[in-house]
Amino acid sequence: MHSLNLLCLMIIASAVASPLLEYGAPPAGDSVSQYHTQDEHGQYSYGYVAPLYSKHETRTVDGVIRGTFSYVDARGETQTTDYVADTEGFRVSSSHGQQQANEETPEVAALRAQHLAAHAQAKLRLAGDASAVELPQPVQDTPEVAAAKVAFFKRFEAEKLRNQLLSEKQLIRVPVQSIPTIAVRSQPLYVHQPLTGYVYNYHKSQTGTQSPPSRDYLPVRV
Repeated sequence: MHSLNLLCLMIIASAVASPLLEYGAPPAGDSVSQYHTQDEHGQYSYGYVAPLYSKHETRTVDGVIRGTFSYVDARGETQTTDYVADTEGFRVSSSHGQQQANEETPEVAALRAQHLAAHAQAKLRLAGDASAVELPQPVQDTPEVAAAKVAFFKRFEAEKLRNQLLSEKQLIRVPVQSIPTIAVRSQPLYVHQPLTGYVYNYHKSQTGTQSPPSRDYLPVRV
């Protein structure tokens, strides 16, 4: 038990004697200063300064961003990091010996090259140099799409021919109501009655109604 207490006292003494910085309470608000400016061209500048840390960043009209930030680490040393973001990518330099700049992977390098090429094309279009602009190429049909197009146009031509033939038939056909109606007077119908001495004469009028029969007497035979 005595040895355990002695070990605890040794650990506490070594911790007190270490050069680690005790931050304590955060700095007061009046000890922090900051600024921020910008214009209509996309340029800006901002930053802040405090007792234990600071940062400054600017962006120019060409889109390049430069910045730096620093802080006091646990050992009381001020660590500073500078960075630049431009057409060459994002680069970092730091006073911390263990920090290394990140290397681009092949995927990131390919995407960055594609982005820079598209950016150059956009600048040429804005400058009005149409000859240097690579126009987009038409999309090639897949075999399924090509077969569907052939089937569609075959059906389209067949329906077009069928509608044309139907329209020609309608032009040749004469409506029934367009034919003029001619009233024909029917010939007299004679019913011979040789024993009675007269015949019946039937006529139809132009309206289609049948008129009452009339008698025509024949000479009486002796």
